[in-house]
Amino acid sequence: MVDSDGISILQKVMTVTLMRADLYDSPAYAGVHLQLPAHQSEMQDALERARITENQPYKTVECCNSQGEYLEFIPENSSLAELNFLAQRISGMKDHEKLIFNNFVAAEKNPTDMKKLINITYNLKECQIIGGIGNDKDLGKFYVENDMVDELRDVPDEVLKYLDYEKIGLSCREAEKGGFIGDSYVINNAAEFHEVYDGVHLPEQPVDEDYVFKLLIYHGDSYPEGEDACTCLKLPAAADDIACVLKERNIPSLDGCVVYKNESTIPRLSGVFSEYEDIDKIRLLADRISELKDRGMMAKYKTVLEFMDCTDIDLALDLTQNLGCFDFHPEMSSPGDYGKLALQKISGLKPDDTALKLLRFEWYGRAMMEQDGVDATEYGLILRNEKELALEYSRPSKGIGQQML
Repeated sequence: MVDSDGISILQKVMTVTLMRADLYDSPAYAGVHLQLPAHQSEMQDALERARITENQPYKTVECCNSQGEYLEFIPENSSLAELNFLAQRISGMKDHEKLIFNNFVAAEKNPTDMKKLINITYNLKECQIIGGIGNDKDLGKFYVENDMVDELRDVPDEVLKYLDYEKIGLSCREAEKGGFIGDSYVINNAAEFHEVYDGVHLPEQPVDEDYVFKLLIYHGDSYPEGEDACTCLKLPAAADDIACVLKERNIPSLDGCVVYKNESTIPRLSGVFSEYEDIDKIRLLADRISELKDRGMMAKYKTVLEFMDCTDIDLALDLTQNLGCFDFHPEMSSPGDYGKLALQKISGLKPDDTALKLLRFEWYGRAMMEQDGVDATEYGLILRNEKELALEYSRPSKGIGQQML
């Protein structure tokens, strides 16, 4: 199955926990769970929620399969890019290939690194799987009955019942370097191990989405029968690119176009636009968000959207221009963190002062968070400061002025 990007929609096969290295031992910090395989935007959002910035050390721990079982063969602190690529490879496998892969991994005597795991996925074609055989005795009997043991082909049938099938199966399995996975027997017939991945450059990387909004739009008075009757428009996009998309579907212009479905790489804004949303406003919002991305402000913008409970395009537009009206602390995870900051502000104590190391700030921090209107989000702590919001599209909420919106 393929989505409108031309990217295969793969089943999630793995969940990894991402943790910032310097916050690993912090009791208030739990990291972020991410299901793989994932699009680049999903991985970036997970890194932001885990407070992991570019070139900052982080840990990948507690890697589990879709049933929640710990995957012991995954090395700790593997790179997220390698884990995601491995998950893509596994997700595209058929059931028998997954059995073969598991057997291949289990047969490894030494701890397996990510380079080896990824290369194993390219060495499964010459593997053979025989179902209904889960032990040496069954294997030995199967081989004898199918004349697969040269030394026993001429043995009379009345003698076969005296054979030690378990010993025969064990001998065959060791010679073939086969193994059992559940009730199946797996053999690797490959003459050599092919290394497709060099440990540096991941092969076959799919083209990932590069958009803020992906709209399915339709033009005309009649409601479309399904997504196939709609046109996919990714934003931001240059005017010429939009014109080309419309020309391919014989649509004169965006005037008269209606939004059938909308997605966003920003979780808070995905699927929130109404059917008759102003597409020009969506274009403007996409352009502004793209600018924030270039300035490294995406984590703060996502946090502000959450803090303001924003699902309205007018407010979303205004917030792109008003991030300075909010104080964002991505390094903080708990009331204790904020309590320490609040005490520093009123006391003038330096960060390395002994008092700050000995005092417990949890209760004080809770009180100060409530007093200051601080909200704890997955991206960090955030609060409104004293700067006034400049509203161009939205209006102040009822009973709340611009100063405190």
